[in-house]
Amino acid sequence: MAWKDKCLRSLMDAKLFLSSAHMDRFKETWKTLKKQPFCTKGLCKCLFLSAWDQEHYQFLKDTVDEMITRKDTDTSYMLEKGRVVLDNVALSERELFKLSIQFLENEGVTPDDSCLMKLAHHWVPITDNTLEAGRLIDRLE
Repeated sequence: MAWKDKCLRSLMDAKLFLSSAHMDRFKETWKTLKKQPFCTKGLCKCLFLSAWDQEHYQFLKDTVDEMITRKDTDTSYMLEKGRVVLDNVALSERELFKLSIQFLENEGVTPDDSCLMKLAHHWVPITDNTLEAGRLIDRLE
């Protein structure tokens, strides 16, 4: 069984989703995303992080839909959009976008938790869980 087929169940078994809404948003897009040629473990980590709230989730979902329409085969378009957003968001959000960019640029590597110190307190739980989810996703084969 491929890592994509194990991913959702592994995240659920590890109880890493912070709410049912978080899990439902992830599941909704994962069904489509895992079938795409540009689906990577890094993109899966981005989905986990963005699914925490509706605003960030919608940004990722819209970008994925654009990538499908464009028939993209890699995540370069998502990286480009993420870099543009960096200059237009508050500090904590900037750190979250930087983390997402790291996920996409360094496939199979989850950063350490030093980024948590740069976040507003309300972003720490989801980011901490995302790092744990990232380590779990990295181990899937």
